[in-house]
Amino acid sequence: MATFRCSCHQITWGDRLVEALDDIASFGYAGTETFGTVVAEYAGRAGDFQAMLEARGLRLSALYGGGALHDAAAQGEAIEQNLAIVRFLHELGSDRLVIGPGRRDGKPSAADIRRLAAGAREVAAAARDLGVVIGVHPHWNSVIQDRDEIQAFFDTADTALVKLALDPAHVAKAGGDPVEVASTYRDLLVYMHVKDYVPELDVDAPETASSQEHAPRIAFFGELGTGVVDLPALLDVARAAGYDGWLTVELDRSQTTPRQSLEANSRYLTERLGFDLGGVNH
Repeated sequence: MATFRCSCHQITWGDRLVEALDDIASFGYAGTETFGTVVAEYAGRAGDFQAMLEARGLRLSALYGGGALHDAAAQGEAIEQNLAIVRFLHELGSDRLVIGPGRRDGKPSAADIRRLAAGAREVAAAARDLGVVIGVHPHWNSVIQDRDEIQAFFDTADTALVKLALDPAHVAKAGGDPVEVASTYRDLLVYMHVKDYVPELDVDAPETASSQEHAPRIAFFGELGTGVVDLPALLDVARAAGYDGWLTVELDRSQTTPRQSLEANSRYLTERLGFDLGGVNH
């Protein structure tokens, strides 16, 4: 039987970590995801980070890493950065690493895809020894953006080790069908962002500079139920696949305030889907 646990990504709050944790906990979420940059911030102090979570009744659902694994010149450094995240996850008793591919510079070549697959495999092999699973996250404006790139990657990757972290809004923004992608790769699904793409919010310059230079906050995503992603159908696919894991609410940029957006997303999950934000859902 499929089981879903609800989590929330901290991206909406920028670098206001404590405010993010307080808001997420106040709505009763079971978990939270943030960026792998906390590894450097809390170097030698993983216990302090864990204490912040535990004080609010939160578990770390995942960390978001990735980077230029496709770039021959930068791949070695990117692998080491992701392995540091893996070790941090292991220390905190968390078992999911989301790999965000590096930024695209035009259409990626077959060599780019092969290097990404090889780099992801190297991280995943080491992660497996520490009980951590990696899921690669197809992402708008990255080397795995379009539907054919998703297929090329998973055709190349060692899928015994390298899995899928699905973000339906990024797939939709790139012109794909998130339900079809979830269905096609249902056996590889190990993590899922729940997020909506709102074409009406799409603008010529959708990314704005923020205090998080590694993750500019993108304008064309909106609160759940306000865009084109069919989340109930997506969850039906996950149920049929027996998905057992996190559903992590993510909104890059609020059109109001982070807390107001989280309230709207939480209301969708509880009222539309009937979820218990702190419990196990089916």
